[in-house]
Amino acid sequence: MKRIVILFIGLLIFTINIGAQRRVVDAVDHTPISAASIFDASGNIVGLTLLNGDFPDVPKSAYPITIRCIGYDQLVVEKDDDKIWEMMPAVYELEELVVVPVKRNVLKQTFYVREYFSLNNEKDSVTFFMEYMAHRFVPTTKDAKFGGNTSLRIINRSCYSRYKVGGKDSVSVDYQSKFPSLLSVYDLNDKPVDVEESLKKQSGPNRLYQKTSKSGMSLIQKQNAQTFTTIEDILAETKNHSFSPLPFKLLGMTMDINQFFMTHTYRANDSCVYLPKDLIEASFVMEADGIGKYLRKSIKSKKPIEIRSMLELYLVDSEYLSNKEAKQEYKDKEAGLMFTIPSTVPPLNAATKRLVERAEKESKKMK
Repeated sequence: MKRIVILFIGLLIFTINIGAQRRVVDAVDHTPISAASIFDASGNIVGLTLLNGDFPDVPKSAYPITIRCIGYDQLVVEKDDDKIWEMMPAVYELEELVVVPVKRNVLKQTFYVREYFSLNNEKDSVTFFMEYMAHRFVPTTKDAKFGGNTSLRIINRSCYSRYKVGGKDSVSVDYQSKFPSLLSVYDLNDKPVDVEESLKKQSGPNRLYQKTSKSGMSLIQKQNAQTFTTIEDILAETKNHSFSPLPFKLLGMTMDINQFFMTHTYRANDSCVYLPKDLIEASFVMEADGIGKYLRKSIKSKKPIEIRSMLELYLVDSEYLSNKEAKQEYKDKEAGLMFTIPSTVPPLNAATKRLVERAEKESKKMK
């Protein structure tokens, strides 16, 4: 009897260990990849990886799936037959940094932005894919005053949507969409980021630091020959690991956010301090329960709906302005700024590409 119990416990531990291997990792150094979004065959976000790279349960009907994460080439997984998936780090062609000119102490950065947003219940789904051009102005000295806000501002946008509700399947495109972007509750970091001491002491091309809090891992810092990346669990210290943004409540779009990871990637340097001028990419991924009447009404759901989103920001251009120049450009707002997609941006996943092509085709028919 004792041997049977020991055998049973051994099998249980073996099963748990096997299950724990289900994760997404870096193909070069095999470290876990956190904050990666998993898209199903229809282009909906069906899950995301946690800070330890753990991969969520995804139904077999979702395959083939596409995994996207800032700083990596996207990965397509045809079927659920592996326990560990490896993603290749992106290769960057980084230009030399511009030296700050005298009296030009406001940094203007222009970004190309992609936003993926999915609403799902057990029967229906709504999918949004949005593209933006956005910019921000960041003072680089204490005396840099231009009278404007340093938050990101959307200059140009396109919104593609797909509604699969009540047995109907329709798509549309809106080039001047007023759909509230998650950029309204998200700000790029504009403060210096210090490299953790334990990361400084490490040697070799690939370095990793992990910080844990009461609710689990809360911060990761990674550095290789090209980039330095920080990944934060924004909800690590919140009550019940949850947050409900007030702006969305006021719009009838109340959502209880239960996963929220923010990533900033900088060009690597030897100073061990990273500033806004070093930023090259950023992202956040979010998972929430939608309980607002507008959100539930969008797919005629009486119960809370699953909300998942991914926001990717890619630096397009940087320039230094004087206070006077920054004040004028902030006022002008550059209406009609053309879309510019950097070479580091991965291609759209197949489902999102089909949505864009179908929506544009339908739009031409309407004209």
